[in-house]
Parts: sequence; C-alpha cells; structure tokens
Amino acid sequence: MTEWKTDVGRGLSIGIGLMVTIVLVDVGLIWLAGIRPLAIGTFIIGLAVLFSLGLLALIGYWLQGLSSSGYFLDRNALVIHWGSIEQTIPAGQIERVLTGDKVEGHIQFHGGMWPGHCVGYGEVPGAGPALFYATVPPRYQIYIVTPGLTYGISPANAEGFLESLHKRLQMGPTQIVEQFSSLPGILNWAIWQDRVGLALLAVGFLAILALTGFLCFQFPALSRLVPLHFDAAGNADRLGSRGQIFFIPLIGLLALLLNGTLGAIAYRRERVASYLLWGGAVLVQVLVWTAAVGILGQT
Repeated sequence: MTEWKTDVGRGLSIGIGLMVTIVLVDVGLIWLAGIRPLAIGTFIIGLAVLFSLGLLALIGYWLQGLSSSGYFLDRNALVIHWGSIEQTIPAGQIERVLTGDKVEGHIQFHGGMWPGHCVGYGEVPGAGPALFYATVPPRYQIYIVTPGLTYGISPANAEGFLESLHKRLQMGPTQIVEQFSSLPGILNWAIWQDRVGLALLAVGFLAILALTGFLCFQFPALSRLVPLHFDAAGNADRLGSRGQIFFIPLIGLLALLLNGTLGAIAYRRERVASYLLWGGAVLVQVLVWTAAVGILGQT
C-alpha cells in the first residue's frame, strides 16, 4: 500500500495550545476557590474544573489520533488510520469521489474542529451520512462516497492522491475486501447502548453533584459545630466541625465508584446483577440525601 500523509503540524500545535490554556485557567480557578469562603460559588468553580478535565481528556484523545494519522491506498482498498481507529473502504464500494468545493448546500459537522483538525460525523448534501478524518475544514476535504457512508479525508498532497486514486479505480481491484471499522475497545462496550444502565449511573452521579451543591449553598449559614450522629431517641450524641458534613456526599461517591466498578465487571455475564449493583448505588444516594437533610434540620 502507498501511504499518503496528513499535515499534522498546525493541528497539533493549536491543540496543545488549547490544552495548556485550559490547564492555566484551571489553576486560576482552583486558586480562586482556595481564597474564597466555601459557598455555592466554590461548587460552581468545581463544576467548571470537572468539566474541563473531561474536555482535556477528549482533546488529548483527538491529538493522539491526529499524531498517528494517515491514509493507505492500493488497488483493493483505501484504509484510513487515525490513532486507534481504522476505516477500511473497499475500492469496489467507492461509487464516486467529490471535493468539498463541488458540494452544493451546507455540510453538517459535529465533532472536534479547530485549525488543522476536523474529526467527527455529520452529513454531506447529496452523499448522505459522513465520517470526517481530516486536517482541513469540510469545504476543503475530499469525499469518498460509498453506498452507506461517506468519508471526508485530507491528504497533504491532495492532487497526487486524487490522481493515484482514479488510476487504481480504473485498474480495478485484484481481490475482494470487506468494508469495516476498527474502533478502540472501550467504544465497543455494550453498556453504551444500554439506556437503563446509563440512566442508573447518571442518576447516581447527578445526585452526588446536587447534594454537594446543596451543602455548599447551605454551608455559610451553618454553625461551627453540626450534629453528626443521633441516638435512638433522635437526639444528637456526637458533634463535629461543619466541614465534616461533606463526608456525607463522599460516602455516596465511594458507593457509586464501588458498585459502578463491580457492575461493569459483571455486565458482560450477568446484566441483572449489574442493574442491582447500580440500583443499590442509587439507593445509597437517597440515604445520604436523607441523612444530610436530617442533619441540616437539626442545625
């Protein structure tokens, strides 16, 4: 196969710049949270940092794909390599080849796009659903159209690639190749198609976030000592500093992490057991919410 390289320099430099900027903003937010009294603003800052960590992971994943990207072409197939993703397009399945400037209408794109990087999915007018593995905007890409899917690519030497592709298509394939996608193992997990399982995990996580936010909102009004335990008669028999009230959502988080991990391990063999574990984690969130409201009611 002949390798056709992508122009990765600009995309990598800008992507790394984005990550550095996010890290610097996070450092500033954490410093701000440290000098401010604990309150709902602290929780909002924490949410922003949490979101940014997910964004950093996503950009890092995209950059890893970009750094090891390329296209491989012979008479039988076009293979797109993008990090751990591989798309094999049989030459016999290629119906036509378009360039972005010849597409009429708006090209829909969803995914990660900045100068030098354009990876995601969408739709190309007249060509249908599309996957984009490119380093240029959709209007400047080359589109490989097959019966079920269109692929947007951007070899650095676009003219040379098109000439080579047309020659190979005219020559015809020497053997039949199957069209398939090879994705990272984690993206093939069946849990991503399980709405019940995802809903249970999401409810548990959102309950922890909501409780943490609620306690941050109430924190400035709490007395320095709060009841942490009650006897059989309902009287407080142990007091602690008000900061210890955040051990309550921590208990909920630990339960979610433990049950979530055990449920994920059991999922492939016994889904009912996974649902019970994840449902149990949700029940723990109900209990910690009840405990937190009860403590706040005694202050």
